[in-house]
Amino acid sequence: MEGKTAGLTASWSDVWLLDGVRTPFADYNGALAQVSPTDLGIKAARAAFARSSVSPRDVGAVITGSMAQASFDTYCLPRHIGLYSGVPIEVPAHMVQRVCGTGIEVLMQAADVVTHKQIGLTLCVGAESMSRNPVASYTMRGGFRMGAVDFKDFLWEAFRDPAANVTMGDTAENLARRYQITRPEVDAYAARSFTRAIAAQKSGFLAGEIAPIKSETFEREGFQPRTLKLSGANELAADTHVRPSSVEALAAIRPAFGGVQTGGNSSAIVDGRRRRSSHPPNIRRARAKPRSRASSPAPPWACRRTSWASARCRRSRPCSSAPG
Repeated sequence: MEGKTAGLTASWSDVWLLDGVRTPFADYNGALAQVSPTDLGIKAARAAFARSSVSPRDVGAVITGSMAQASFDTYCLPRHIGLYSGVPIEVPAHMVQRVCGTGIEVLMQAADVVTHKQIGLTLCVGAESMSRNPVASYTMRGGFRMGAVDFKDFLWEAFRDPAANVTMGDTAENLARRYQITRPEVDAYAARSFTRAIAAQKSGFLAGEIAPIKSETFEREGFQPRTLKLSGANELAADTHVRPSSVEALAAIRPAFGGVQTGGNSSAIVDGRRRRSSHPPNIRRARAKPRSRASSPAPPWACRRTSWASARCRRSRPCSSAPG
């Protein structure tokens, strides 16, 4: 390996991101608390096919990402999302897990297979449920002594790297100290983000990328029906975590890891999913207008924003706007 760059790579020439849609992001233990990430993926995939007017029968590969195994059937998540969204049964499907880089890894693999595997269309899906992360006991199968019941919270334990014995929060605090990022700066940044998100909701900007959710049943001939059931709501059409958050209100929240991070200025713990499709240059044969073009490989820091931003966003470094 001496003299070579370490790491796995993907390459592509000219791949279009055809369309993208997502579910609303719901608060932890909120409306989506009892919904399997698989069903969130099915819902978004069906909505995206409907919006793009592209047939699921044209899909040549299904590539999904899910960091946490949050349901018993999550092992079959890529296969079930493909089947219940109408993808032909013979189409292969697989799951990607690269922790926080999972979303961009899904898109990179999709672009790679479109370029090198002669696949015309890939269905790309990312789905997570924080609420359904289990509390588990690894000692129960073998029995336990009186008072020795041992349960672990997967959602909390997954934040820790046992090799370095640090959590994700500790890592962020290390970076804050290294780059001299202060608590007032973090709170101000968060307040601005909330303000912009509220403005985007009120203007309808976010509505274009969201598929509203109602309780419903997904069916496919020859298979058992699947049910998506909301908790405490008849419909979910917008992100629920977005709320007015002033600098003063954020400053009053105690630190979560003894430094600059709090429950108010950090990434929210929410449930939801996103779907995109990738196509080669001859996309126009499908009579669909692509959203953006994956022009060249780029490191995760350059393109993570586009993995959750509006499908209309064409300003991030690795993407250029589609002509016309």
